[in-house]
Amino acid sequence: MPRFDLSPRDLGVPVKGLNWVRLFPGRRSDGSPLVLATMGQDADCLFMCDIDLESGHCHQYSAHLAQAAFPTAAVQDSQTGVLYVGSAYTGHLHRYDPNALPHLRQLEDVGPIDSEWAQFPCGIDIAPDGALYIGAYPGCCLCRYRPDTREWTRWGRMDPTDMYFYPLCGKDGTVAGLVKMCRMRVVVIDPHTGRKADVGPVIEKQTDPNGKINLYKGADGLLYIESSRGNFRVEGMQALPVNTLPPPSPAATLPDGSQVSFKDAQQFQYRTLGVQSPAGTVKEWPLDWEGAGTTIYLVHEGPDGRIYGSSILPEHLFSCRPDGSDMRDHGQCSLSGGEVYSFGNLGGKLYISSYPAARLSIYDPAKPYRFGTDPDANPRDLGPTDPISYRPRTQIAGPAGKVWIGSIPDYGTWGGTLVNFDPITEKFTVHRHLIENCNVVSLAWDEDRQWLVVGTSIEGGSGTQPKATEAGFVIWDVHADRAVRTTTFGERFIHGIPDLIYAGQGQIYAIVVYRRPDSANYSAELLLIDLVEDRVISRSPFGEDGWPLEMSLRRSDRGTFYGLCYPYVYRITPGTTQREIIWSTSIENTADHIRAQGPIIGQRLFFGSHHRLRCLDLPE
Repeated sequence: MPRFDLSPRDLGVPVKGLNWVRLFPGRRSDGSPLVLATMGQDADCLFMCDIDLESGHCHQYSAHLAQAAFPTAAVQDSQTGVLYVGSAYTGHLHRYDPNALPHLRQLEDVGPIDSEWAQFPCGIDIAPDGALYIGAYPGCCLCRYRPDTREWTRWGRMDPTDMYFYPLCGKDGTVAGLVKMCRMRVVVIDPHTGRKADVGPVIEKQTDPNGKINLYKGADGLLYIESSRGNFRVEGMQALPVNTLPPPSPAATLPDGSQVSFKDAQQFQYRTLGVQSPAGTVKEWPLDWEGAGTTIYLVHEGPDGRIYGSSILPEHLFSCRPDGSDMRDHGQCSLSGGEVYSFGNLGGKLYISSYPAARLSIYDPAKPYRFGTDPDANPRDLGPTDPISYRPRTQIAGPAGKVWIGSIPDYGTWGGTLVNFDPITEKFTVHRHLIENCNVVSLAWDEDRQWLVVGTSIEGGSGTQPKATEAGFVIWDVHADRAVRTTTFGERFIHGIPDLIYAGQGQIYAIVVYRRPDSANYSAELLLIDLVEDRVISRSPFGEDGWPLEMSLRRSDRGTFYGLCYPYVYRITPGTTQREIIWSTSIENTADHIRAQGPIIGQRLFFGSHHRLRCLDLPE
């Protein structure tokens, strides 16, 4: 427990945005027009809105289920308007009946989809007999729910190793689903017997990265496979080659054929509803939904001394002064829309690396804020660093006058990248597989020897199992742009190196995660490493009291090193790995846990606890 009487201070809720937002136009059972919207958020449960088309007023209905934050799958009954929603990461099914009397309407919790295999519903579709078919992550599973009898059938995994399953139902009774993300293919199932079979082409993403496959429902109501290896119609338990594909099933409309959309969806705002009539006239309504707050993913000190940060899904850039005043939700800062994975400062500009697609944006705080891709935009989205990178986990700006970014690769692939960006030429240089099938997850700058120290991880892109057996460190010459050497500093069973920071005099602090091949358990240690002598000179394990955050080691202006675990902040005794906890909260008090690491400015540490921006005054 801490020996200091310290208490974090809340600076505010910077962003109140939404994620997994979808519109469902249709009709109630009496034929009147209906528009429903599903909306996810982090600070509270997901909710859905029954939108009044006369005023734009949103009647909100919460899931009222702990951790049911994201409506990752949903489907609407076209005849009655009843909406079914799958929530992550609870893996529950919810139901909203817009035909109930207003005072009886609710977002009902139907129950768990599959308590063993389903945390994140991937897709829901309705069969001709009214049954719902639901696929889910991480078990790549398929379930059936019959609304009339409330009966569940759970078939379990559709693939032994892949994790994602996206089902569809044809009007002929065919039930099929797309398996993702590694060995992508279509699996059909006989709903009467539970027998399943692979049909059509198989795309191995690692060996065929440009291969494409998609399962969709055509305008004729039947299921089709569109792929880089041919096109097929799925009938029953087989896939039949076809020369031409029909257009996809048209989007749902209001009873009079009017189309609905969010006019500000591309900016991740969802505040303006547009209705376009068949004649082409458009009417817009401002929406009055109320959000509770969006989780903060990362906090950073910008080149102008302001605090900057990113929310997660939606990705909004926010900023404030170090005292918390002048809090601004700037809005969109990238075409990615996920979250900022890493920041860097160079030449008075803020470099923003975002997920997905590892897109890089540049922001000049001295100029007005207007996001775009044109030359005068600010921030300006420069696009992906390369076709492989997806999660730009770490960034250091400055060495050799460049911005250096380490990334995890795309879903279903292995082998991350070290990329450098030249601000003068605006060109990216990409290096992959610094250690075969490993990713780049941490960087540190040895200013004395002009080396970049690279930390790797054996984890692949999402949806994969590791192929590498051990990760390690890579010493990189930034001027020659090549590896000097690869080493483990004598360590064994390194699973990943989620953080590095240079300590001076040829020494570096590293947080290292270990996992023995004969164990399912992970362990983490803080190491002090002598780069010149190529050895570990001090170490201390992390215990059950808290797991270290990624990229969480910090150095104050006075040269003191600190680190962040989810429930506490620690100070490192100089020249050692001894750690002294200076502030902590209980393991059970997750609302106050540190979720977003931030900078130290003066003697003040900034961080995010879920949707709240907070700071802690460090002891002398």
